Amino acid sequence: MGNTGYKQKLYFGDETTYGTEVIVDQPIGLVQSVTPTEKNNLLKIRTLGGSRDYSNIVPGKFEVSGSFEYYLQGAAFLRMVIGEDTASTATIDSGPKTYYTGTTLSYLHIMGSAASPNADDFPSFTLEFADDEGDETKNIIRTYSGCRVNNTTISGTVDAPVKIAVDWIGQKVSVSSASATSVSEATVDPYVFYQGQVYVSADTADSTTVIDDGDRVCLLSGFDFTINNNLEASWYISGTCDSTQNIRALKNLIPKGRDYSASLQLDFSNKAMYQKFLGSTSATSPESTLTSYTAVIDLIRSGNIGTPAMTDDWMRIVMGNVKFDTNDISGAPEDIVSQKLGVFVESAKIYVVDADTDYTA
Repeated sequence: MGNTGYKQKLYFGDETTYGTEVIVDQPIGLVQSVTPTEKNNLLKIRTLGGSRDYSNIVPGKFEVSGSFEYYLQGAAFLRMVIGEDTASTATIDSGPKTYYTGTTLSYLHIMGSAASPNADDFPSFTLEFADDEGDETKNIIRTYSGCRVNNTTISGTVDAPVKIAVDWIGQKVSVSSASATSVSEATVDPYVFYQGQVYVSADTADSTTVIDDGDRVCLLSGFDFTINNNLEASWYISGTCDSTQNIRALKNLIPKGRDYSASLQLDFSNKAMYQKFLGSTSATSPESTLTSYTAVIDLIRSGNIGTPAMTDDWMRIVMGNVKFDTNDISGAPEDIVSQKLGVFVESAKIYVVDADTDYTA
């Protein structure tokens, strides 16, 4: 009998030094799928004086990458996406600050508030993908180290939990048939569609802003927000000067310019969002300059943003200097008229209030 998916597990651990494997100690969320890809990049060689077949097949550079999808419970892994959690001091990645003091403490995490870390300091993680069947003859435990997040999409749709899709690149992999590492799972429910609210406002917003109801995007059926770190991997002749690295593995994994994008899907009810696409709230045709807006996605399990309380448990994604890039208002005889807007985002911050004192452990 083949191995079964429900016995598989996916956990991660924060690396203090890039590429140095650590013991995984954090759950990612309610993982729905995992697709790692490893490539030997074989070099196939022919030669004069040989036959029509290859004369040699030798291994080339070893590449590790993959993707996974999960339902959003906690936000610790999002630090790997943005690159820092900076709320307590001006020092990059200094961690959260106390949000509310009561019987229990809650903490405010701000990701995207500081300059992005230098390439060497951008967070990396070890990823353990375990298929633990309780039998070492069937187990396969793959541990990927030197991993960084390349592309991530946070999406919400009706009748589903909020989902995060991650594409990552790793440095190397090790394999064993031991038991999976024991990690405590999160116990909170995932964020779901009816806990979400989306706003488009002419005003700025942060973790304390109470946004006017008039800026709410109504009849919304779906949203997504994408962050792309545009990672670039490097290999070198003569392998490596670092004895801890595999000779065929990548040597550097550099985050380049960061890109953001978003989209909103709604049932069309009036021309308000179309006018914003054209350039302003009063536009009647395409304007020569486009008004910048702030787009906000609120996900609230409990509490009210702007009124701190001990039970607060929420996430706010603030997209700054937003302009609408594409607009699609469709029509069909038996369908509700829908509108889809593509959004260009200049900058973004993610605010989270929870009980987690440290996203690195």
